[in-house]
Amino acid sequence: MDWRRMRMDGGETEPEASFESGDGSHHPGPPRFVTVGEGIVDPNGNEMETRDDLAPWNPDGDAAYAWRILESPDGSTAEPTDGPVAEFEPDVPGEYTLALDAPDGTHELTVRAFPEADEDAPRPRVELDATVVEGRVQLSTTASVVGDGDPDVELYVDDRNEDLLEADGTIPVDAIDEPTRVYAVAVDERHSVPDAVELVPGTDQMDHPTVCVTHPFEPPEWAVDSVVYEIFTRRFPDQDEPTFETIADRLDHLERLGIDVLWLTPFLEAESGFGTPMEFGGPHGYNTTDYFSVDPDLGTMADLEALVDACHERDIRVVFDLVINHTSDAHPFYEAAVDETHPDHERYRDWYRWADVDARDPDTYFGWEDIPNLHFGNPAVREYLLGVVDYWAERVDGFRADVAWGVPLSFWTEVSDRVTDADGEFFLLDETLPSDVEMGGGRFHTHHDDVLHDALEGLGESVTGGVTDESADEAGAADDGADAVADEFTDSAAGLDTSTADAILAAVDDRRRRGAHPDSEWLLYVENHDTDRYLTEYGRDAQLAAGAATFTLPGSPMLYYGQETGVTGRRDPMNWGAFDEDLLEYYRRLIDLRKSHPALRADADLERVASDADTDAAVAFARADPASGRRVVVVLHFGEGTAMVDLDESVDGTDLLTGADVLASDGAFAVDSVVVLEGDES
Repeated sequence: MDWRRMRMDGGETEPEASFESGDGSHHPGPPRFVTVGEGIVDPNGNEMETRDDLAPWNPDGDAAYAWRILESPDGSTAEPTDGPVAEFEPDVPGEYTLALDAPDGTHELTVRAFPEADEDAPRPRVELDATVVEGRVQLSTTASVVGDGDPDVELYVDDRNEDLLEADGTIPVDAIDEPTRVYAVAVDERHSVPDAVELVPGTDQMDHPTVCVTHPFEPPEWAVDSVVYEIFTRRFPDQDEPTFETIADRLDHLERLGIDVLWLTPFLEAESGFGTPMEFGGPHGYNTTDYFSVDPDLGTMADLEALVDACHERDIRVVFDLVINHTSDAHPFYEAAVDETHPDHERYRDWYRWADVDARDPDTYFGWEDIPNLHFGNPAVREYLLGVVDYWAERVDGFRADVAWGVPLSFWTEVSDRVTDADGEFFLLDETLPSDVEMGGGRFHTHHDDVLHDALEGLGESVTGGVTDESADEAGAADDGADAVADEFTDSAAGLDTSTADAILAAVDDRRRRGAHPDSEWLLYVENHDTDRYLTEYGRDAQLAAGAATFTLPGSPMLYYGQETGVTGRRDPMNWGAFDEDLLEYYRRLIDLRKSHPALRADADLERVASDADTDAAVAFARADPASGRRVVVVLHFGEGTAMVDLDESVDGTDLLTGADVLASDGAFAVDSVVVLEGDES
C-alpha cells in the first residue's frame, strides 16, 4: 500500500510532497455562491455562526493585497471591505466580478448571489458528471430537493480557467489545454452546495487530444467504509508509562477489533498536558503552545513516526487532530500580542481576534479565556497555519479539524485544495456543531453527524430517564466539572421527536433536507471526548442499541476508546486488564458484520420498514446493496428487556449478529437490543 511516510528499501522515507494551493498564484480560489442578506462575512464574537471571507491563496504575510468590484448587477452598491482579507455582502441578486490586486497581478473572482430565501426550506442537491463524445465534453447534472420543488441548474467555469462553455453546454476537447474545473449549482427556493468535475487534458496513442474526467470532491476510497477509533491520547496508553510507544503496544487491540482509522486527540505541546485536573478538562491538549513539537512527556517525533508506522503495518490510517481555530494563552505569539513591552508585540498583536483590543480582551468561545481565537483576517496568520498544515500532512493520513466552524470557509477550501492536490488519498473530517453542509463540496469529506448523535441522546433520555443507577451516577461524578463542547450548543436535533426510536431515521433523512453534498460522508458516534459516556448516562441496554445504530445506518461508524470495554467516565484511563468481555465481543461482532455484509456498506440504500412493536423504543429499517441485490432488515430496541416486533417484510429468522433464531411462534421477532435479518434480494 502507498502509505504516507512508509519506510522504503534501505530504511529511507518517501520524498516530501510539494504543497501549493491552486496554481501557486495568489488567486483566491473557486467561484463563490452566496445568498443576499448573508454574504461573505466573518462575524466577531458570534459563537454559533459559520465564518467566511475573501482571501488570497498562498499568502505572503508581508505583501499588499486589495479587493475591488469590477462588475455588479444593476442597482448594486455593494463593495468589499478594505484590507487584504475582505468581507463582501451582495445587496442585489446576480453575478458579481471581484478583483484581487496582488503582487503577482490582478485576479478575478465570480461571486454568484442568490435571492434571500426561507432558511427553513429544504435545500436542493446537485450531482455533476461529464462524458467525452465525438470530441466534445458533455456535461450532465442531476438535481433534487425534498418536497415538490423542481430545481434549475447553473454551470460555471472556474475563474482561473478560460470560459470554454459553448451555448449548447458542451466544451470542445481540443480547447482544454490545462486542468479545468466546472461547477454546478442547483437552484430552487434556496441554492445548493456546488458540485464539480475537473477536466484533465492529455493525448491518446495517436497523439489526439483527450480529456480525463475526475470528481475532486469525492472522498478517498479507503475512507468511505472505514471504522474509526478515537483515543483520548494521554488516557489510552499504559497508565504506568503513557507514551507513543505504549500506545503502539496497544494497537493489537485495535487490529483485533477491525479498526481502519485511528483518530488521535492532540499530542502537541500544550498547556493542558499530563497532570491537568478534570475540573479543567483533564490532559486534553486542545490549547496548543507549539505547533511543531510533540509533547515530550509522550515521547519524541521519532516515537510518533514509529507509532504511525506501526499503525500502517496493521492497515490502520492515522488522523491528526488539527487545532487551528485558537491557541493557548500561553502560546508565545499570544504572550507577545498582549505584552506591549514584548519585542515582537507589533508583529503579533493582530494575530488574534479581540472582543476589546485596547483592553487586550480576547475573543473566545463559551468563556474559555485561556484559548484565544486566531485572526484569519491577517494574511500572516494564514501563511503560518498553512505551514502547520503542510508539516503535519506529511506525517499523517488525514486531519480532523477541531472547531472547524470557527475557521473561515475560504481557508478550509484552500487547505482541501492544497493537501488533496499533493496527495489524492488525504482525508478531511470536520467538527461543526451544529453540522454545516457548506463544509462539504470541496472542503471536507466527512462531517460529525451531530443530529444523529443528539437524536440518540434524546432517545436515551426518553427511554431511561437518564442515569439508571447509583453506580452510573458515581461514575459520571468525576466529569461534573469538565464543560463539554457538545453541552454548550443548541440541541442539534431540535425539531425531531426523540420520544420514539424512529428519531434515528428522521436524523438520517435530515441530511437530504439540509442539502448535504451527495459525496459527503457522516461520522456516526455514540460518544466522544466532549460528551458523557452513553453507558453511564442511559445504561447498558440503550448503549447496545445506540452502538448498533452507528454500525447499521449509512455513514462511518466511530468508537470512542473504552466504549467497547465498559469505561464509564468521559476521559477516564482505558480499563486495560478489566474489560467487559461481553461488551467487547458485542462490538467485535458488529464490526465484523458491518465489514462483511454488502448491505451494510456505505453505498447501500436505507429504506423504512413497516413494523408493529409493543414499545416505542423499537424501530425497524432495511439496507439494500444495489450491486449485489442483497438486503438486510435491522431492528433496534433501546429499552430494557425484550421487545416483540412484527415485520411487514419477508426475512430469515436467524439473527446474523449472533446466529440465534429470533422468530417467535406467533411470527413476531424477539429483540433485546438489535437483530439483523437477511431479507429477500431486491
